[in-house]
Amino acid sequence: MSVQTTPVLSPVRAGTAERAAVTALADEPEAPFSDAPVYTPQGAGVLLLLALASPRLPKEPRPS
Repeated sequence: MSVQTTPVLSPVRAGTAERAAVTALADEPEAPFSDAPVYTPQGAGVLLLLALASPRLPKEPRPS
């Protein structure tokens, strides 16, 4: 009958070079500006004004 043994694992300590590499990858700066669309609440007022100022649809004549 064979006995299965598990090897003892010891933690591996990272050196300063490894820590610096991980920190450089984790702390990657974001771009300060982007071309993404930005929410502008003033646009809703302009759309409402255009909807109210648009001409009304003509009414159908009533049959006599």
